[in-house]
Amino acid sequence: MTAKHDIRAARAKAALQSYVENKGEVFENSSDEITDLIADLLHLTARIDHGDHSIDSTLRLARMHFDAEHNNPEEEAT
Repeated sequence: MTAKHDIRAARAKAALQSYVENKGEVFENSSDEITDLIADLLHLTARIDHGDHSIDSTLRLARMHFDAEHNNPEEEAT
């Protein structure tokens, strides 16, 4: 994992911890918590963009961003 990936992961972990604690739960740093956050973000996406089509688009674009960042040889560890 590169330094940039570490930064992205740390940023996401902070958001996840805030989300879990906002629900009144104890943060366990688990993939189950990530699943719950993603599900709630998809509910938000449907409200913002009005419909299920926006969910597919959001997931597709998020995956494209992840793949582009993850497979970028210019993001070497520093």
